Amino acid sequence: MIRKLVPVLLFTAILAGCNKDKFNTKPSIEVKEHTSIVSADNEALFSISLEFTDKEGDLSGVDSAIYYQAFYLNVRDLVGGPVSSPAYDRTPSFPEKNSGEIQLRLPRFGYYKDFVRDQGTLDKNDTLIFRIALRDKAGNVSDTISSGPIVLLGQ
Repeated sequence: MIRKLVPVLLFTAILAGCNKDKFNTKPSIEVKEHTSIVSADNEALFSISLEFTDKEGDLSGVDSAIYYQAFYLNVRDLVGGPVSSPAYDRTPSFPEKNSGEIQLRLPRFGYYKDFVRDQGTLDKNDTLIFRIALRDKAGNVSDTISSGPIVLLGQ
């Protein structure tokens, strides 16, 4: 009797594992694509597209946020090291949904110029990565992810 029951229980366990909900309460994000080169133009933007999942679908609006921080890889001799101050914005408002895409768009000189203003390095190329996390309305925070390298062309 037990020998006949073991395969049935094993099959049931495997089936239950396959049907496991793929969305978690804690938001999940990954970089879909990002700008790889940013020109010296004052109008230039960083653009990072993120794919998200969230079981409750509460990533939209006032009580949710996207956190980001730039880490410069080639800048030398800067006071405070090659890291920008952390920043955050509200996530855009959209109908509640469990998965989707958010695009982070930042002006080049909103970060870089303030960071290296008095260092005389705006004429040199540099490379940076962004570290990014999301917080939903319930206060659940995603893991921190990193963009790929983004090359900043000097002026």
